[in-house]
Amino acid sequence: MKKLSVKRSECKYYLDIATASMLRKKLDKILKRDENSKIKSYMVRSVYFDSLNNVDFYTKLAGTSNRKKIRLRVYDFNSSKCKLEIKKKENDLQRKISLWITKEDASELLKGKYKVLRKYFKEHSDAIYMYHLMVNGCYRPVAMIEYNRIAYTYRLYDTRITFDMNIKSSESNFNLFDKKPLYTSILNDKIVLEVKFNGELINFISDILKPFNLTRLAISKYCLGRKNFYYFE
Repeated sequence: MKKLSVKRSECKYYLDIATASMLRKKLDKILKRDENSKIKSYMVRSVYFDSLNNVDFYTKLAGTSNRKKIRLRVYDFNSSKCKLEIKKKENDLQRKISLWITKEDASELLKGKYKVLRKYFKEHSDAIYMYHLMVNGCYRPVAMIEYNRIAYTYRLYDTRITFDMNIKSSESNFNLFDKKPLYTSILNDKIVLEVKFNGELINFISDILKPFNLTRLAISKYCLGRKNFYYFE
């Protein structure tokens, strides 16, 4: 199983459908789409975990400079494996730790059976950190969020630009491998643009974005996906 660790800047923006379409046409002329979205968008589905006192949710709402979120992610509900990820914000930088685990182990984690992570201890030291974090915080699944993504990549500075659309969530169904889960739309016709890079944003990409007069926002699909919890707690 692979272990991945990435640390980079991440800028997020809301787009309407027309603006997103115009920007994609410009990017299609100069950047390559990643392998999964050459022809059309691909699915991203995540189950987010939070501690017993919802510390990750509240630190995000408070805008705390150092915070985290934990999720299980798949790109195909028929997949035999998925990623357990911890995404940490450290001031202006984002650090993501990822661990590939089996579908069976993911299903056990969703039941609160953290001990399945022990089998990854020898191979991946991050599994130890993930295990103790989830056990000590009594983490449990709280929201499942799904959307369609189109992604562009550029080798220099590990640049990645994504368009996330049709964003929806469930606060009751946490079956990561459900073929037809029921969801609630959380952004209607808005699209989330994310621009990610290490070091600095390449000039020609910055020049393409500039005419659109985009406003950088602190967008959290996780928090948006917990509307029922937030409004009725």
